[in-house]
Amino acid sequence: MKPIKTGIIGMGMMGFAQLRNCFSALPEYYEITCLCDNHEQNLKRSLDWCVQCGIEAAGYADWRKMLAQGDFELAVIVTPDFLHEEMAVECLKSGKHLRLEKPMATTLPGCARIMEAFEVHRPVVQVGFELRYANLTEKILHDLPQLGRLKMIWCHEFRHPFLKKEGSTPDWIICKELTGGTLLEKNCHHFDLFNMLANARPVSIYASGDNETIYSDTDILDNAFVTIEYENGVRAMLSLCMFSPEKKSQPNMYALELGLLGDNGRMEMRDDNLYLWDRGAASEQHSIFLRSNFEAHTDDILPSLVDLADCIRNNRQPDANLRAGINSNLVALAAELSVEQSRIVSMKEMEQKHNLPFLI
Repeated sequence: MKPIKTGIIGMGMMGFAQLRNCFSALPEYYEITCLCDNHEQNLKRSLDWCVQCGIEAAGYADWRKMLAQGDFELAVIVTPDFLHEEMAVECLKSGKHLRLEKPMATTLPGCARIMEAFEVHRPVVQVGFELRYANLTEKILHDLPQLGRLKMIWCHEFRHPFLKKEGSTPDWIICKELTGGTLLEKNCHHFDLFNMLANARPVSIYASGDNETIYSDTDILDNAFVTIEYENGVRAMLSLCMFSPEKKSQPNMYALELGLLGDNGRMEMRDDNLYLWDRGAASEQHSIFLRSNFEAHTDDILPSLVDLADCIRNNRQPDANLRAGINSNLVALAAELSVEQSRIVSMKEMEQKHNLPFLI
């Protein structure tokens, strides 16, 4: 089958990395035909790279012009968070297939607008939850029955601060109005995994956090705890720190840990290592994923793009779809509200207030 003609909107750090490491690495699936960025330096860098690689791509400074004039079937949105909603709505209205970076929007009304636009043509849409497609996530899902009845999930993300953002809106990532808050921008990935693993509707969310360490001159959090209770009795907890020492060559310092505990066993992912123990065994199972590229989640994005191409060619929706995006936003924004108001927030409250149900 012919490669899918693809236009990428947003050629900053992530967009350029996805162009170089992901889409161009899958020429049997994708043909890059259009690139767009309103920051001249970003666009020039990307077009120059395409010329060097023999890729013929048209460049646009205005995404609306690209949408009107460009020759592409799939729109890929890798722009700052606050731009996702409007761009996604217009791309969907035009009938384009869509890969939309997380979070799908910075507000729940924004999510609703995107879903309404999707319902008109129902193209294939994938939200950029590449952790769903990670090698060790697939291993976790395969081995999950060995844990028995799942009771607890936890995720610890202890990382360095956000990288400096260049472009037409410098450092947009440290402004809550432009991101929806740290727990949405940074952790929607992890709430998506919680929802997928618990496979149930959340009942309540409680979170606490502050910005007193490195982001005191901003309105975003730099550390937090979030606890989620699900209808089936599963409890999930996120712990986030944005000012941890950066992991480089320290073998025993982990940036990301994900754990699961059932009535028959326990599983823990520590960066790219996965361990499994059951009640009766005196030994442990150990799996390790050896990455070939450590830049911008490349090794996790690649399998998500293979799945996206298969979805487009076979007219099916991916697992990382708009419903997964909405569910993640519901949890993340409930957590942001919980921190702001120092109280437990129910999922029923979020659903009723925004007329946007959490659907498994």
